[in-house]
Amino acid sequence: MNWYLLQTKPNAHSIAREHLKRQGFNVFLPLIIKTTRKHRKFLYANVPLFPGYLFMGSAANPIPWKSVNGTKGVTRAVTLDGVYRPVSIHIINGLQSRCDDDGVIQMLDDIVTADRIKIERGPFAEFVCTVDQIKDDQRAWVLIDIHQQQKRAEVSLDDVSKIT
Repeated sequence: MNWYLLQTKPNAHSIAREHLKRQGFNVFLPLIIKTTRKHRKFLYANVPLFPGYLFMGSAANPIPWKSVNGTKGVTRAVTLDGVYRPVSIHIINGLQSRCDDDGVIQMLDDIVTADRIKIERGPFAEFVCTVDQIKDDQRAWVLIDIHQQQKRAEVSLDDVSKIT
């Protein structure tokens, strides 16, 4: 099977995915969890890792590009010099191996005490801090610099990423 990169219309990745599946194509849309704040509450949403793009898999030869490019939600298939070229299977396999059953990218690196991390979700989203203590396999105490003072906070290890 070959995988191709498709550009989708703005915020139409779900529509494009469903219509491509109906045509018999495989679709891979890697997602990440994004935190937003609205009305003093934190909201979590699964959003595409590559906004405006998804991967289409097909074993058909030749691929009906006119039909693919005319699919609802799809802007066009990405080409190189006007030629439809497949994405390396190693890239697709690497991304798929990091995704859970819902297509959400999971963290790879084990986090240990004294690591520098970035909080990805929650009230301290986007803060860079230091791991003070690993509480268990799900949570950790971190030291966050707030107003030139270090404050200790407990965070989920699912909500952080290691800074290399």
